Amino acid sequence: MYNVTSLLEAISEALDIPESYYKQAVKRYKSIGTWLERDESIVTCYNPEIYPQGSFLIGTVTKPISGAEEYDIDLVSELSLQKTEVSQERLKYLVGHEIESYVRANTMNSRPEESRRCWTLNYADGAQFHADILPAIPDAEPFKQFLESRGYTPSNWSDCAIAITDNTLPNYSLISPDWPNSNPKGYAAWFRHRMETQFNAIRKSLAESIQRQVEDVPEYKVKTPLQRSIQILKRHRDIWFDKNQSVYGKKAKPISIIITTLAAHAYNNEADLQQALLKIVKEMPCHIEYYNNGAALIRNPVNPLENFADKWQEYPIRKTCFMDWLRQAQYDLTQALGLSDIQSVGKSLKPCLGEQVTSDGLRNVSNGRSRPASTLSATVIPKKSYAR
Repeated sequence: MYNVTSLLEAISEALDIPESYYKQAVKRYKSIGTWLERDESIVTCYNPEIYPQGSFLIGTVTKPISGAEEYDIDLVSELSLQKTEVSQERLKYLVGHEIESYVRANTMNSRPEESRRCWTLNYADGAQFHADILPAIPDAEPFKQFLESRGYTPSNWSDCAIAITDNTLPNYSLISPDWPNSNPKGYAAWFRHRMETQFNAIRKSLAESIQRQVEDVPEYKVKTPLQRSIQILKRHRDIWFDKNQSVYGKKAKPISIIITTLAAHAYNNEADLQQALLKIVKEMPCHIEYYNNGAALIRNPVNPLENFADKWQEYPIRKTCFMDWLRQAQYDLTQALGLSDIQSVGKSLKPCLGEQVTSDGLRNVSNGRSRPASTLSATVIPKKSYAR
């Protein structure tokens, strides 16, 4: 007899990036890294490092609702430079020059596109993904000093802080200490900390099942209920917003970093996916803080001065959209997962998670092809990308 958790695990597995796309994405971003390190590269003397950020780094990549949509591969290209040596404009040029030469050497059809912060590589050979490459430099010590000047004690996660480019800023072309900052490695380490108990338990269980040492089990082979819950919530968001976009506008779609952060706060290392998902969707609002003027505050857990909900004050429709979606997600999931048999659960989930992935999940569960959570494949998180 299969339970609801078995179905949820099968559905979330169906939401994973296909193995072929995943391998291709990893191969290509490593290829970019090799290109930046070659002897002829104008950045090789700056010890370039390229690594994933966002959902690729934390293992929550979710299949687009349309087969025509692409996966976003968010990458960081970090050079060993200091703010006293380079402007944001110069840094972006250095990375962009090498990306441009990479495109020519590989006879790619599309030139890299420059956006506010990134360079975008579009692959035209059926890869169904594009890469956003963010130029960056290390910023740990300046960031720690900045936090201390504002009365905050830096955490160990601050060791991974980076400074990034933004071509809309007035000092973009100047040598200046004032750069935007980010910390994708630190965020990934915090996220991992939030699910550490279950992560270690699943990894140990898998090691025992194959009669190997825990260290022999690659970390990317583990997928926790937190990661699975976020995938399900992101899919629910995508479908709900697709239906309601005309009501809220194209730019009001709830952003993944807010969903991920609130879900991670709400997660308490529950072992059961059904239990974890229902708890998360119920308690996410409890982790939104509010200023005295009523403005919402969702702190970046590795930068207490950054508010992920800062745009809600300027664009109230975004807050309205997020709250409306979250209420709907809680209702849909609570109603569906409270039904008595797995076929009824699947039927109830199809409108809000998608016909195809839900049907795939039902079929795989009934055929006994759904794998336990401990063996589900996830995105590789290179060891050097964790917090130091």
